Amino acid sequence: MENIQTNNVEHGIYFANLEAYNSGRMVGKWVYPLQYDSFEKFEKAIKEATRDNVDYADEIAVHDYDDFPNMGEYPDHESIYNLAHALDNSHLDNEIIIKYFNDYYGYDLEELEDNMQDIENAFISIYDTFRDFADERADEDILNNIDKDAQQFVFNNFDYEGYAIDLRHSYNVIDLDNYKVAIFHQY
Repeated sequence: MENIQTNNVEHGIYFANLEAYNSGRMVGKWVYPLQYDSFEKFEKAIKEATRDNVDYADEIAVHDYDDFPNMGEYPDHESIYNLAHALDNSHLDNEIIIKYFNDYYGYDLEELEDNMQDIENAFISIYDTFRDFADERADEDILNNIDKDAQQFVFNNFDYEGYAIDLRHSYNVIDLDNYKVAIFHQY
């Protein structure tokens, strides 16, 4: 079992003035939602980042994301702001949350914030492999449910591999980029 990583990430989104871009000029800047304590201040920063001389952009596009899930070229700005703050406030690593959400909820990241608490509640832990988790569970069950005189016999003859295969159907398992797995309860 592994400790949970904390989110000390500065999510960056590159907002661009689409009219200027279509005219062959790049007008835009990186804006970091966690630097703003209200959506109104974040929205004002986006307007300033995409202002061309004195004119504010009529159309704004997102051209890049840094340490943030790709929400497409034209996401709702308030959804970006809310999601950045929800991810930052979570005790789970962003990769775990986003992969779980994509696998079990779909890819509409604008809805992720609404499901954050359910994802956090379902999380068990990170393991090197699902088999490590299953072996730990099997050993605990044997120690807690088998008579002490019979425990060694059960340990010697228990089918750990078969148990892991069967147990995997009772949990949601996410493969992580570091070749480990995040394990969640099924609800």
